[in-house]
Amino acid sequence: MRSRVNHQPPYSVASDMKRQFLGLLARVYVMQFAMEVPATVAMLAEMLMDYGFQVDIGSVRPLLRALQMEGYLESVLRDGIGRVYLLTELGREELATSRTRIDELYRRLHNPVAETVAMAPATVSHT
Repeated sequence: MRSRVNHQPPYSVASDMKRQFLGLLARVYVMQFAMEVPATVAMLAEMLMDYGFQVDIGSVRPLLRALQMEGYLESVLRDGIGRVYLLTELGREELATSRTRIDELYRRLHNPVAETVAMAPATVSHT
């Protein structure tokens, strides 16, 4: 009996976290771009590739669908262009919240640990 060889890389929490983080960044970039200009799928895919994401139109569509389902994007048909995606008011709020989270993460990554601990809210012990 032959043993099966698993050609998949082993699961790691770090790789899962990286994938989630990159997914979050892609969402933020798409919302930012859709706020600036009505964008087609091809334009959004090209913009993500310009930022170093390994995507194509087929991998961007599910992201756009998810953002629409959450109410952050809407799509409309434009003559001569096709379907374009626009940021909704709810999307603007989510983009602002996401930017704040990213800014906080950036500050934490670039501050020494002592400063980060000093900025953390104090906890009260009830013993």
